Amino acid sequence: MQPIPIFEVVMNAGSGRNEAQARRACVERVLREGGRQVEVRLAGHPRELRQQIAAAIAAARSSGGAVVAAGGDGTINAVVQQVLGSGLTFGALPQGTYNFFGRNQGLSEDIETAARDLLTAEIREVAVGRVNEQVFLVNASIGLYRRLLQDRERYKRKLGRSRLVALWAGLNTLLRLHPRLDLCVRGEDSEHREQVLSFLAGINRLQLERLGVPDAEATDRGRLLGIRLLPQNRWELLGVALRALTRDWHDDAHTQAFVFDDLLVQPTHSRRSLRVALDGEVVRLRPPLRFHVDATRLRLLVPSVARPEGTA
Repeated sequence: MQPIPIFEVVMNAGSGRNEAQARRACVERVLREGGRQVEVRLAGHPRELRQQIAAAIAAARSSGGAVVAAGGDGTINAVVQQVLGSGLTFGALPQGTYNFFGRNQGLSEDIETAARDLLTAEIREVAVGRVNEQVFLVNASIGLYRRLLQDRERYKRKLGRSRLVALWAGLNTLLRLHPRLDLCVRGEDSEHREQVLSFLAGINRLQLERLGVPDAEATDRGRLLGIRLLPQNRWELLGVALRALTRDWHDDAHTQAFVFDDLLVQPTHSRRSLRVALDGEVVRLRPPLRFHVDATRLRLLVPSVARPEGTA
């Protein structure tokens, strides 16, 4: 592989401009010391992020460079949403709370190390999920899991970003009452109706293994893993959460995991749109929702010296 001469970096500055400026200076220093050109674009809010992504893609097309996202899974998702199918090479500098996408691909969470890895990186073609017109790199969900993510973000804005805050927010969400979703689910060779509290489609092996979900390795073969959470009381929900925290997941009358390639999910009652969580960010999509693996693979830059998945 020929070295990439120019890196067009889009960096999320939402956690604070001073911290973002320090990260920006680090990335510019490392890549320029490595003999590469680099342009780092800071984005502080969603509209600015979209503008900076478009500018980075246009510049990479004209220069033959790569587009790089620096931020959490949500920021990386936003960049991939526009890069996928463009033919451009993509890189990531994971800087979020969990960084499931980056860790699953062996990318360092230390920004200087991750930037240095770009200098000698190799290209890996990575499968990504899609629900309707939106891509996802970790998971896409409706129902209770989506509300867990929204509550988590609300607590983080008040108490700061940490995994302890995320855990506390999750417990508070689980102790509330939650509405049920009435769905018609159509797979490759079956169709049925069901009531669920939550449905999730996952494509990130690391996250699924951390939950103890069986068959997580199916995602390495370009398949999706579905999780349906059936109606149950709050104490049973806490039991499910405890098993997930201790990686002791098992299918029972209320929680089921299954592997699939293509699934159509339609509310049985008329709805103009559904809130869907994509890698932690919530969007509204018109039903029916089609969950599947995108036909196009992401051209991802990964370290030439592989790290074990899930390491920092």
